[in-house]
Amino acid sequence: MKLSQLNQLPAELQAMISFVDLAVGQTLVAQHEPAEAIFILASGSIQLLNYTEDGQQINHYSVRVGESFAEVALFYEQYVCTAIAIAPSRVLVLPKQPFLTALKASTALAVIFMEQLAQRLHESKILLELRSIRSAQKRVLHYLQLNVQSDGITVNFDRSLKAIADDLGLTPEALSRSLKQLHRDEKINRRKRKVTLRKEFSELDSNHGGSNAIPVDS
Repeated sequence: MKLSQLNQLPAELQAMISFVDLAVGQTLVAQHEPAEAIFILASGSIQLLNYTEDGQQINHYSVRVGESFAEVALFYEQYVCTAIAIAPSRVLVLPKQPFLTALKASTALAVIFMEQLAQRLHESKILLELRSIRSAQKRVLHYLQLNVQSDGITVNFDRSLKAIADDLGLTPEALSRSLKQLHRDEKINRRKRKVTLRKEFSELDSNHGGSNAIPVDS
């Protein structure tokens, strides 16, 4: 469910929506807490993650403004990951049972919801493929190739470098170093938050996803 689709919800469900404001570093929900709602990010940035038994943090992906998240809570008794604000954020809270009731009552709403989940699954697949590329520079270049605009060479960073680095399984420092090296190698040109790929490096070297597979904008 996207922020722009809220007007398609039944009026009685819209009346149940509440808001939560989060400061940087504040946890919205934690793994294993009772699952009582799903959420839509109205502003800011939310990181979904898990912790291993030895305390290692595993980042899943950063939620983009307008997107819903924690949808698996509809079918589980507990949340399966932790959601933390990595920027001051406002989150819409949709109660679990009323939302499930609305899905069962409206085929059109259910189709919209399934379409978004299918897109999320596709993006997760692309993220796994990207993270499997061992070279940080090749990983970043492939990410840029996936996200070129309609001109085939331009990528605009409208998300923070930290959010992009988290998606790629890199530290912000490693992402920054890779971008600088790609620039030195004359594979890209970069001006602040705009990257232009040299034409000979703008096309994917194999069949992966499509343009905007992992969006860089919010």
